[in-house]
Amino acid sequence: MAEWLDLSIRLEGGKAFLLLIPVALGLSYYAYRQALGPERRGVRSALVALRSLALGLLLLILTEPILGLWSKEVVYPLVLILVDTSSSMATEEEGVQRLERVRAVLRDGDFRRELGRSESLAYGFAEESYEILLDTLELVQTGGQATDLASSLRQSLEQIAERKKLENILLISDGAHNLGEDPVRVAREIGVPVYTLGVGSDDGLVDIQIVQAKAAEIGYLGHNLNIEAELRSWGYKNRPIDVLLYEGKKEIGRQRLVLTGDNVVQKLSFDVLPNATGPHIYRLVVAAQKGEVSRENNEALVFTRILEERVQVLLVAGSPSPDLAFLYRSLALDSTIVVQTAVQKNSDSFYQRDFDLRKALVDKDVLVLINPGPGLLSGSMGNTIKEGVDSGVGLLFVGGPRTYKNWDPNMAVAEILPVATERRGVRFLSGAQALRLSPEGRHHPVVRLQQGATEVGGDPWMQMPPLPGYFPLASKNRGAIVLVEGQGEGHPSFILSGSYGKGKVIAALSAAFWRLDLLSSGVGGRPQTIRNFWRDAVKWLAIQMSAGRLRVSTERHIYRAGEKVIFAAQVFDELLRPQNAATVQVELDKEGLEFQLQDQGGGRYQGSWAGLAPGTHHYAASAYGNGFIGEDEGRFIVERHSVESVDVRADTVLLGEIARASGGRYRALGEWREMLELLDLQKHLVEKSTVVSLWDQRWLVVIVVLLLGSEWFVRKRCGMI
Repeated sequence: MAEWLDLSIRLEGGKAFLLLIPVALGLSYYAYRQALGPERRGVRSALVALRSLALGLLLLILTEPILGLWSKEVVYPLVLILVDTSSSMATEEEGVQRLERVRAVLRDGDFRRELGRSESLAYGFAEESYEILLDTLELVQTGGQATDLASSLRQSLEQIAERKKLENILLISDGAHNLGEDPVRVAREIGVPVYTLGVGSDDGLVDIQIVQAKAAEIGYLGHNLNIEAELRSWGYKNRPIDVLLYEGKKEIGRQRLVLTGDNVVQKLSFDVLPNATGPHIYRLVVAAQKGEVSRENNEALVFTRILEERVQVLLVAGSPSPDLAFLYRSLALDSTIVVQTAVQKNSDSFYQRDFDLRKALVDKDVLVLINPGPGLLSGSMGNTIKEGVDSGVGLLFVGGPRTYKNWDPNMAVAEILPVATERRGVRFLSGAQALRLSPEGRHHPVVRLQQGATEVGGDPWMQMPPLPGYFPLASKNRGAIVLVEGQGEGHPSFILSGSYGKGKVIAALSAAFWRLDLLSSGVGGRPQTIRNFWRDAVKWLAIQMSAGRLRVSTERHIYRAGEKVIFAAQVFDELLRPQNAATVQVELDKEGLEFQLQDQGGGRYQGSWAGLAPGTHHYAASAYGNGFIGEDEGRFIVERHSVESVDVRADTVLLGEIARASGGRYRALGEWREMLELLDLQKHLVEKSTVVSLWDQRWLVVIVVLLLGSEWFVRKRCGMI
């Protein structure tokens, strides 16, 4: 509301026009002084007035008047209050739920009085935010399957019409963020200081968690399947517990584990012997202990697919080399892989007598090429490899100096790789290159299980020694995915995956991978990263792709409740080349839940869905371009316990980082009085000024024309024209 208003007028044009106004009035009077006679004096006066007003207004316009308006307005700051109502806020500490502690603060009279000095809007949130009234907070209950702090900040801001009035955001939460974007980055981007009140602590927390459980995505009949698990506990030091493994309702394994201390990750594993092919789901259970704050995180599901036969691999090398010895050793040590080896002696013969590439490929699942020469890449052998991959044989391509020295982009094998170059001959770019998983490839099945495998979590490739360089091919092909890239400038590609026809392809654009194994085999090293990569790559390549033009799958087979289910699709044209600009629609559970995958380029499409109920879910996908392209379907499982139950500890460190990134402050909930003093709740006097140029307003010209037109009309009626 404006407190007062002031007006001013200034003239930007010639002020001499003001002196002409009396002259215009005099001339108007002089023109009509003897007209019409004394009996029609009123009409004469009207004519004088019309002409005087028209001429005076016209002269006033010529002075270019500027109108200024000034006002002062009292503005009350707007405070956005975000209250965490997720399931973790139901955690009891000293017999009181976290949300109840928040209610007590928001009910406090001092809090209400201080907050009354400003305008406020309140939102509750878990996976998503929703508007609440502080007066009826008693009616708000905890719930939801996850906590998304980033989404709560974005969504609540979108609801505010007067963003200029927003001074502060007060975020009240336990900081248990487990879904969505990085909230620290979002807080830095929104441009509003976030003041965080932390609820809860780790003091006195008593709980046992299964942090993760995993197994190889592919196992084989008659061979042991290793299931690994990680546990963490608080408040049960030196207590023995039982960890049970089930398939269906049948207990198939049990181990006794002594808990070592608070927040210590302990590992254990089970070896099971699958007795049937097909998908298998195993359930890990920790026997519930008295006093646990949450029992939902005592279970975890593990999915694997059991195949009948071992993977048959043909390993062909251009020459003897350390990479050949290392890769053969890595594969042969896996009892589920059978390796046949052939080494070139020259361009058209092998050390193995009577070796015939075409015959050797007949019963093979995967072909591994290591530093192949021109004889293997082109001609009859090159065409044999191309035909084999096109029919469904997987290809692991590890280039080397012999490969790229005589590189010809028109060779048969060059057409099936996920990378391309137009140059003949590719030089090796020397220079140490540290590695990392690429952002687009970190969810690929070959490398997904490696993430979080280190004690501190994160990317195990970043703990590997560097490679001595790489072969810089021009670009990746449509539909290719970079799995491993360099950490240096430009992030050069080192390992990529793609497909050709019915076969899958992985290409490694460096040499001396044996160095990663040798140099990381010392104390504290992790040589298993590169060893497991070759094994997992071969097993993934051995799985036949769907023969259709649309191939859809979920990122994982098992999700915790509250997690986003990620769908990935590939679309191909009639020649099985990646097809862009298609429409890919996914329907869930035949219940009308439909959504469209987003085009990622290169024939790849991706989308997600969250908030699904626990249980087994079916999806059906269909693709359209210029008509119907194809369809695919599959299943996945949502576990009963949610991501919210995995870790109910308060994360005050994260809340502090959110506050610092946005320019706000962090305080514990008990320090709410100090927090209110930090908030800017003072009203402000805002001065507003408005400048209006009158001389270029069309309506003034219209008035002049109307005045002159009225004068003409009167003169006409009086017979003066």
